[in-house]
Amino acid sequence: MSPSIVADYSAMEHAVFAERRKRRSRVRLRVWTIRIAVAVVIVGGWYFAARQGLVNPLFVSSPDEVAKGLVTQLGEGAFWTDVSATFSGALVGLAAGGLLGIVTGVVFSRSEVLERAATPFLTLANSLPRPALAPIFILWFGLGFAPKALVAGSVVYFVLLTSTLAALRGIDHDVLQLTRSLSMSPVQRFLKIELPSALPSIVGALRLGAVYAVLGAVLSEMVGAYYGLGQRLVVLTGNFKVAESFAVLLFMGVMSMVLDYAIKGLEHLVASRSR
Repeated sequence: MSPSIVADYSAMEHAVFAERRKRRSRVRLRVWTIRIAVAVVIVGGWYFAARQGLVNPLFVSSPDEVAKGLVTQLGEGAFWTDVSATFSGALVGLAAGGLLGIVTGVVFSRSEVLERAATPFLTLANSLPRPALAPIFILWFGLGFAPKALVAGSVVYFVLLTSTLAALRGIDHDVLQLTRSLSMSPVQRFLKIELPSALPSIVGALRLGAVYAVLGAVLSEMVGAYYGLGQRLVVLTGNFKVAESFAVLLFMGVMSMVLDYAIKGLEHLVASRSR
């Protein structure tokens, strides 16, 4: 291959990559523009409605009061104790429930008989309302850490089980036949074919499970707990501190976003390592 052809090919490749970077930059700019515009509309509309008396501030407060309530609570040591209690319960529930759900999904994908035998019991367990389970867990394990982790894990488990099983069952039959013709062992087939194919669905379920884990932990705390954002929310709403209550809700949303972005970053790391 002549040097001129190599140079032309290299220049073309650089041009393609440059165009891709420009396109990603344009998309990122549009995304942030829409996000900021939506936030401005929501917060501005809320502030205008509260100041003009279109809504009762006793029940919905106003953005500036919520911001003050959030800043005040961020300076309290007890607030961070509640954050730690909720976040640790949600994180343990996400990790334990997610791992158990993935393992169960893998096992069921290997044995249709076992899956069909266990399905009625799993359906019954999943149909139990979590608000009804929380008092039972508190009765069994007290007001400490265990009930919130169990409620969070019970939600995450079924999300990961369903997604993992559907992803593994959805792999192309021809691909699996090819792996058998190549005499790949079950472990090789799982690590090289099945796991990479199911990984996007599993990560998507984990991101959804992160939100549910926080909701499960908060729900358990609202039923009963020594510490936690759920218990703080119950106390604040009981005392009609609406601004502080909205501030706690806002912080819960931030916690879910942190877990979501952490899982998304883990997905990118695993994808880059597997290339």
